[in-house]
Amino acid sequence: MWGTALNNHPAIAHQRGVTLIELITVIVIMGVALIGVTTAISSAVSRSSDVMLETRALALAQSYLDEILARRFDENSAPRGIPPCRANCTAEGSFGPDGGETGREDYDDVDDYNGLDEGYEQPNPLRDAEGNTREGYENFRVQVSVRYLELGSGGTEENLASEPNDLDDEQDAKLITVTVSHVSRPEGWDYSAYKANF
Repeated sequence: MWGTALNNHPAIAHQRGVTLIELITVIVIMGVALIGVTTAISSAVSRSSDVMLETRALALAQSYLDEILARRFDENSAPRGIPPCRANCTAEGSFGPDGGETGREDYDDVDDYNGLDEGYEQPNPLRDAEGNTREGYENFRVQVSVRYLELGSGGTEENLASEPNDLDDEQDAKLITVTVSHVSRPEGWDYSAYKANF
């Protein structure tokens, strides 16, 4: 009597279990989906580490550019930059630290930084403007180059002037390029700025 009552109940009569084949099919589908999700997550993580590296490189380059741009245009510039140096500006071949300038704390004009090379695999570690070693940038390297503006060479530099007479000669601006590289990206990133002759 009790067994017949159970068989007559509609909910119990239609109940089925999961077969072994259905269970294996679900496991295979979940495994394939998990592989796709794991691949997507790992590629997103690797891209986010590249962004973090580029962000740190940009911050490092910006601090160097800020320091360099705070200096006067040329060793022969007037203390306040007016009047600008013209015929007596330092020749590009003579860029670099001037006599008696032994470290960055002595650099007083933009072209003193030409040839600066600090950081990873270099004798000098990365330093800030006060000469303190930068913490957390052990695998970074910074290289600085300075040159005069090249007028008539085409490209961006030719278009800097809004009027044809705005730039009198190549000594109206210096191009400062800071290259920041990392041990995992030796080709590095270039960041540039112009310092006008004033």
